[in-house]
Amino acid sequence: MGTGLSPVDIGVVVFVMLAITWLGHKLSGTITSRRGFFQADGTLPWWAVAASILATLVSAVTFVSVPAAVFAPGGDLTYFQVILGLALGKVAVALVLVKPFYRAKTPRTSYEYIAQQIDYATGEVSMYLGLVLNVINSGVKVLAASLVLEVITGWGLPGCALFIVVVSVLWSALAGIKTVIWTDFLLFILFCLGAVFALVFISLNVQQSWMEALIYLDDQARLTLFDFSTDPGTRYSLWAAVLGGVALNIAQGSAQGTWQRVKACRSEKDAHKAYYFAASFYAMHLVILAVGLGLVIFYAENGLAEDIRGRLDTQPDLIFPYFIVTEIPLGLSGLFIAAIFAAAISTLDSALAESSDLSLTHIYAKLKPGASEAHYIRASRGLMVLWGGIFFAVTLFFGQYSAEGLLNLTFKLPNYVYGAMLGGIILARMGVGRFATVLAGFVVACTVTIMLSNAGVAFFYWCPVAGGLMVLVVWGLERLLPAKQPLS
Repeated sequence: MGTGLSPVDIGVVVFVMLAITWLGHKLSGTITSRRGFFQADGTLPWWAVAASILATLVSAVTFVSVPAAVFAPGGDLTYFQVILGLALGKVAVALVLVKPFYRAKTPRTSYEYIAQQIDYATGEVSMYLGLVLNVINSGVKVLAASLVLEVITGWGLPGCALFIVVVSVLWSALAGIKTVIWTDFLLFILFCLGAVFALVFISLNVQQSWMEALIYLDDQARLTLFDFSTDPGTRYSLWAAVLGGVALNIAQGSAQGTWQRVKACRSEKDAHKAYYFAASFYAMHLVILAVGLGLVIFYAENGLAEDIRGRLDTQPDLIFPYFIVTEIPLGLSGLFIAAIFAAAISTLDSALAESSDLSLTHIYAKLKPGASEAHYIRASRGLMVLWGGIFFAVTLFFGQYSAEGLLNLTFKLPNYVYGAMLGGIILARMGVGRFATVLAGFVVACTVTIMLSNAGVAFFYWCPVAGGLMVLVVWGLERLLPAKQPLS
C-alpha cells in the first residue's frame, strides 16, 4: 500500500479543499473584533452550529476506526452503546450548561466563568487543564487522519500530519470561529455523503443477498448491539457507555469550544436547539457501523492479501483505507480521501480556534493590555500557527502507540483528565468550592483515575467516578470550613 495518489485523485482532493475554502470564506464575512473572531458576534444559525458541534467530534478516528472495530476478530455493534451515550450527553450539555453560558455577560471564556463562580485561581488552573486536554485530543485525531493518508499517498507520517495541520491553520485563521463553523458545516455534509456512498458501494459489490448477509453476520455474532455486563472491566457495556458518554460530554462542555458555539448562536433558544439537534446527528454513526459490517461481508467473499493481513495485527485501523486504495474506482477514491480530510480538519480547526482564544485571553492580552482589536486578531492568527506546530509535534509522539487502536486511544488518553474537568464544571455550576478545596478534590480525582486504570476498570467509568468523588470531596470540605467571602 502507499503507492501514491493518482493525478485524478489529487485533482479531486485539491478541488474539494479549494471549494470549501472559498465557500467558508464567503459565508464568514468580515471580522473586526475579538468577539467576532472567537464568538461570531452571535450571528450564526443554529443548524450550522449543530453540524459544527458534531463535526468537531466526528474525526477521522470515527471514519476509520469504527469500521475497523466492527471488522476486527470478535468485533460487533456494541459501539452503538457509545453512540447512545454520546447523544444523551449532548442533551445533558443543553440542559446543564447552555443557559448559564449564554446568559453570562462578563466572562469571555468558559474558564473565566469558572473563575467567576468559584475563584480566579481555580479558573486559571482549569484553563491550563483544558489546553492540555486539547493537545491530547488533537494529537490523537491528527494521527488517525495521518495514518490513513500515509497508506494512500506514501508521504510518510510527518508529511501527512503537516499537510493536515497547515490546511487546518489556514481555515481557522481566515475568520476565526465563523470560518470554523461554516467549513465544519460543509465538511459534515461531505463526511456524511462519503459514509453513505461507502455503504452503497460495498452493498453493490457483494454477492450475498441482504438476508444471506444478515444470517452470516449473526452466525459470526457480529450483530450484537447491547452488552449488559456489570463487569467494570468490560469496555463497551451499556452502563459504561451511557454513564461515560454523558459524563464525558459534560466534561467536554466545560471547554472553550462549547462556550464559543453557545455564544455564536443568535439566541438562547437557538443554542439549545443546536445541541439537541447535534444529538440527533449521531445517527450518522450508524452508517459508519454498517460500513464495518459491509467490510466483513466483502472480505469474507474476496479474502485479504497476506501483506495487509499481517499489518492489521499491529495497525488495526488500516482496513478501511486499504479498501479505499484497492477497491474504489479512480476519481471516486479522491472523494473518500477528501471525506477523511473533512473529518480530520473539522476537528483540528476547532481545537486551533479554542486554544488560540484561551491563550490570547488568559495569557497574551494580560502581557500586552490595551492593544487594538486589529492587533489582537493578528496575534490570534499567530497563536493558531503556534498551536498548529504543537499539535504536529504531539502527533508524531503519539505515532509510536498506534498499535493500541486509535478508537481506544482517543477515548483512553483524555479520560485521565476528564474526571477533574467534570468535577470542576459541576462545582462551578453549583457555585461551590474555593481553590484549596478544589485542589484537594483534583488530587482525589487524579488518584482515583490512576487506581481505576491500574485495576483494569474500563476507561468510560473513570470520568464519572473520579468527577463524582471530586464533587463530594469539595462539598464535604466546604461544609467543614468557614464560609468563603462573596466573590467581588
